[in-house]
Amino acid sequence: MKHLFSTTTIPAFLAATAVVISSSAFAPANAASMNFTINDFTGSDTQVKFTLDDSIAGSGKVQFKVDYLSTGSNKIADIRGIFFNILDNSLLSGLQVVGKDVTASKFGPAGTVDSVGGNSNNLNGNGNQKNFFDAGVEIGQEGIGQGKGDIQSTIFTLSHTSKALTLAQFSQENFGVRLMSVGSGSNRNGSSKLKGQAPYYTPPPPPPKKVPEPTTVVALGLFAVGALRIAKKKPLVSASMTVA
Repeated sequence: MKHLFSTTTIPAFLAATAVVISSSAFAPANAASMNFTINDFTGSDTQVKFTLDDSIAGSGKVQFKVDYLSTGSNKIADIRGIFFNILDNSLLSGLQVVGKDVTASKFGPAGTVDSVGGNSNNLNGNGNQKNFFDAGVEIGQEGIGQGKGDIQSTIFTLSHTSKALTLAQFSQENFGVRLMSVGSGSNRNGSSKLKGQAPYYTPPPPPPKKVPEPTTVVALGLFAVGALRIAKKKPLVSASMTVA
């Protein structure tokens, strides 16, 4: 019979086996998210929480989660507009937004967006004061009756047609929210406009090096010992030699 497994192939086989086992033993995650709150600058006393995550929706996409927080007597409010800035203004022309509550969006020109979907869905202050952003996303429709929506929490995903987005694009950038129908119970006559700044974004540390676990190392050692014992029992022949 022919010996297809010679002692000269054992070291290479062991090395290949070690690579397969050690690489399959690990699947490190490198997720990142940041959250922050913003407060009213005009209108009713309100607060909104942002949670941004660049690992949930897929590579190169950032998920926005926006929640109204009950404040004092203002137990409920309708989220109508979400505004934000982005670090790289050249990305504005390729931004895309997807979300079940999204009814309109406006991306750029940079520093010109103060309303979205309608003139009343704006972040203008008292008198002629205006607050401009790079982008705006309309949520639902104006009013809370007849199925127009009464949204206290919403999620949407932001992506770009050709570039990967990360949380670094929103580090220390300005955010704003337009709230309508603010109040409690049947008294929902208030409104509010909020603005604030995202925190400084620190990227997560790189995943640890792929080092086999102790059990994997032991298994490799036992396999090596067994393979060498088998090799010692067989005559040393080349892979091409035929033994009658």
